[in-house]
Amino acid sequence: MGSKIVLVDDESFTLNAIAGVLRAAGHEVFLCEQWATVASTVRAHRPDLVLLDYNMPALTGDKICEILKRNVLESHMRVFLFSSEPEKDLIDIADRCGADGYIRKNVPAAELVARVAQITRA
Repeated sequence: MGSKIVLVDDESFTLNAIAGVLRAAGHEVFLCEQWATVASTVRAHRPDLVLLDYNMPALTGDKICEILKRNVLESHMRVFLFSSEPEKDLIDIADRCGADGYIRKNVPAAELVARVAQITRA
């Protein structure tokens, strides 16, 4: 079986589409559509990877990442921003909030699967 992944996005279409791609690749995927449920979902499932949308309402992904890194994550868990923001902005945001990296939302499904495999093997 693949890795455990918590996918965080406020758009249900995006959640379901990306979850389908990752599940088809053999990963176990848990969904969060609201920022308020992220910490409890991470604690409950102890994922290998959290894919975190930056543009969440009320609390942006960089703030959620900071909270996770400070209070919830175990050493094996990695947080990657998952956003359609311009790449130069994602680099800065990921660095500022302590994310382990980023993946652009508009990458082809095969590239997403390959990146997730690379991240979770590291």
